[in-house]
Amino acid sequence: MPHFLQLAPMQALTDIPFMNAYHKHFGGFTEMMAPYIMASSNSPIKTQKLQKHFSQLNKEIILVPQLLSNDAEGFVHFANALFHLGYTKVNWNLGCPYPAVTNKLRGSGLLPFPEKIDSVLNKMVPVLKPELSIKLRLGMQTNHEILPIIEVLNQYPIAETIIHPRTANQLYQGAADVAYFGSIYQKLTMPVIYNGDLLHASQVFELEQNYPGLKGYMIGRGAFINPFITNQINGIEWSEAEKLERYRNFYFDLHLQCQNRSSNSSGFLNHIKELWVLFSKSFQNGEQHFNTLKSINRPNEFLNAAVVIFNTGKLVY
Repeated sequence: MPHFLQLAPMQALTDIPFMNAYHKHFGGFTEMMAPYIMASSNSPIKTQKLQKHFSQLNKEIILVPQLLSNDAEGFVHFANALFHLGYTKVNWNLGCPYPAVTNKLRGSGLLPFPEKIDSVLNKMVPVLKPELSIKLRLGMQTNHEILPIIEVLNQYPIAETIIHPRTANQLYQGAADVAYFGSIYQKLTMPVIYNGDLLHASQVFELEQNYPGLKGYMIGRGAFINPFITNQINGIEWSEAEKLERYRNFYFDLHLQCQNRSSNSSGFLNHIKELWVLFSKSFQNGEQHFNTLKSINRPNEFLNAAVVIFNTGKLVY
């Protein structure tokens, strides 16, 4: 039976072109979570705008929209609009660690205030139409901040909780605290999904053995650095030549989609270079490849340089 795997929401990276290209060339994700939409009662949104936002996504993909919010009214407005478009589950982002978000008591900024989380849930759960998923970190500053939040979450009919075992202050630095995750995940009464630093199938198998009962695994950067990871987790392997060919087809499909969607070459190059911060880690001498690409300021030259990398490069994974 295939593992339950979710694509993590990565702002400006796991966009519509990436999700479409990954699904076409690799597949393996049970669900994909969209990067967050700001949901506030001060900025109501029309259903047609949400529909247009997701209209170009491959219909085979099971998408979970994610909302960033600290008020129940705004969350419910957006979530119920999404439900009427056919999205039966939405995610509440309590994990974003960036100060521009946390300073406004959104994302991980809510984690020191379990009473506020309780108040929002108490108001929105009775009138929420889709299932509610929650993604969070261990805390803002310390791991132990999650403990009173677990007590709050256990009071509500939550479909699943996704835990990234870092604090917000860590951003993405240092190691994810897998051991602490293992000590607290069974305190939650709903299904739990692990998220954090998954680059190898062997890591999933180890988590599966050490922490039984997990619903599944959320993968973010690993889908860029080792795009074969979903297939490897589900027992599908290719030769090195087959892997490189599949990766090549995926990348140039994505490259073309990104270029076609961009209104100018500067915006396109900035975006594709941001993707190559991660893609370069797939290759031996990846830092050298990235240094070559980041100095290029013409789309055609960039395309030619990427062709050379795929023609001559050796994969790490």
